[in-house]
Amino acid sequence: MASTSPSDTTSPATASTQNQDYENLQKKRARDRKSQRAMRERTKWNISYLTDQVNHLTRALEIETREKTELYNRFLAISEENDHLRVQKAALQLRLLGNGQDSPDGSSPVVPPGTLMPYEAVPLNTTPTCMSDQILQTFVESRWESYAFSSTSPASTSSHATAAAAARPPSYPDRPDLSALFDGRPNRNVDETSAVVGDIVRSYTEIDTLPKQVAVHFCMSTLMKWEVLRTRVSYEQMPEWLRPVREQLERAHPSWIDRIPWPKLRIYLIEHPEVKFDDYASAYSTSFSIKWDYDPSHVIITTSEGDKSGILINPIYEEHIRQLRNWTVEGVFRRKFPEMSAIVDSYSQPDNVP
Repeated sequence: MASTSPSDTTSPATASTQNQDYENLQKKRARDRKSQRAMRERTKWNISYLTDQVNHLTRALEIETREKTELYNRFLAISEENDHLRVQKAALQLRLLGNGQDSPDGSSPVVPPGTLMPYEAVPLNTTPTCMSDQILQTFVESRWESYAFSSTSPASTSSHATAAAAARPPSYPDRPDLSALFDGRPNRNVDETSAVVGDIVRSYTEIDTLPKQVAVHFCMSTLMKWEVLRTRVSYEQMPEWLRPVREQLERAHPSWIDRIPWPKLRIYLIEHPEVKFDDYASAYSTSFSIKWDYDPSHVIITTSEGDKSGILINPIYEEHIRQLRNWTVEGVFRRKFPEMSAIVDSYSQPDNVP
């Protein structure tokens, strides 16, 4: 009689379990295949959607780029036209002022018709190239135009000097009020020139010492005051080295160059327009210095007249900064602009100082 082992036979229960496992496996595989198909379809849909989005954004970018290019070209054309009109306006103003009438300070110089006195000839500037240029040029032009054209109007029956005085801003002190360096409130009691310049100087945190701040404020406000008034007195109040040289009067250039102390350096920058304001200012603001061996607080004095008070430049310090050999550059500026640094150094020699 043949014997059988447990391995030779499969019980019904075991066979049923195996079948169940097989069916579950097949179901799992079917679900996996279905999930994979669904995933492939979602991936395909996502790729298609993203492709459409890329195409849409590419077309939008092309349109925006084209529009920006067109706007930029229009901007260049308008800027060129504006420069041309600015030159024409300057020429017209010069002709109006150079007509042989009395000068704005009341004197009557004998000059050929059409010839300008030195204090009447202002620098020939391009459109603003930086925020400070925008602020200062707008300020100067808005006040000068009302003065120039009202004083030459055919309807005016007053003298040139009288009309000019009536059109000028009411408050231009002999020395700029430095209060704006310390007080940024909009309702402060400071003349408008000192206030505008003070706000600009305070915005340059790199100019971080009082002697430097006062020196820059003095130069900027004195120059701007003359550009508005264009009188002999305001012209002579400027340091001689700050008065424009021939290149500034004949060649269009950004107005920030006019505020640089060294005349030869101004000429260099006019002849090298590739040097832009941002590059120059980032190095200059941290590197220029005033040779002042005394207490920094002594560069200013406080005055009080009745209910008016102000902060003025100390006359001793004013005389100090009027000597160009006391201005210098250091550090970053010397490393970045060695050629311009050599020009600055040349003014340390007495023979080269105006």
